Amino acid sequence: KFELSIEAERFIHNDLSNCAWSFQQRMQKQINEDELAGIYQTMMASLVFCAFSVEAKVNFVGWKKLEGGWPENARLAEKLNLLYKVLGIRINWGERPLQTVSALTKLRNTLAHGKPEIASDVVVVEEELDVWSALQSQWEETVTPEFVNRCQDDEDLLWKTLLDAAEIEVFQTLTHGGHSLKAIVEPD
Repeated sequence: KFELSIEAERFIHNDLSNCAWSFQQRMQKQINEDELAGIYQTMMASLVFCAFSVEAKVNFVGWKKLEGGWPENARLAEKLNLLYKVLGIRINWGERPLQTVSALTKLRNTLAHGKPEIASDVVVVEEELDVWSALQSQWEETVTPEFVNRCQDDEDLLWKTLLDAAEIEVFQTLTHGGHSLKAIVEPD
């Protein structure tokens, strides 16, 4: 018989951030190689993982600084308002990175809580128009290479801002742990 002891701190924000970054890199490669088939889905994946990563990082810093007092089920904006107040950071939702976080959260919520969108319009035009654009949802305008890159940049800026203000070193944000195995010898 053996006794196994395991201690680990697993931080999902690293995996989510790596996924967002990986999809961003794939998007950039598709653009550079002019291989645009599927790029829209690549951008959506990057943005969704970036949104998840931002919230997981906010939760991590809140967990480290407020421990049992962290409002895990609050909206992201409420969590950020609280963190900024506790950490003494001036908050301005009209500036980056929070402006970007707000737009990213809106896109994430639209995708996560998808609802039918019905549009109806009749117009008289002088020339034939691209009718496919009429099928595009308003939120689809957000899914662009520029927005993907902006989200990545602002996720990094937000992370650095929070870690600096919370006095958390990067190595403290990494998943880590260990284990031991001890033989249990039973008397004859």
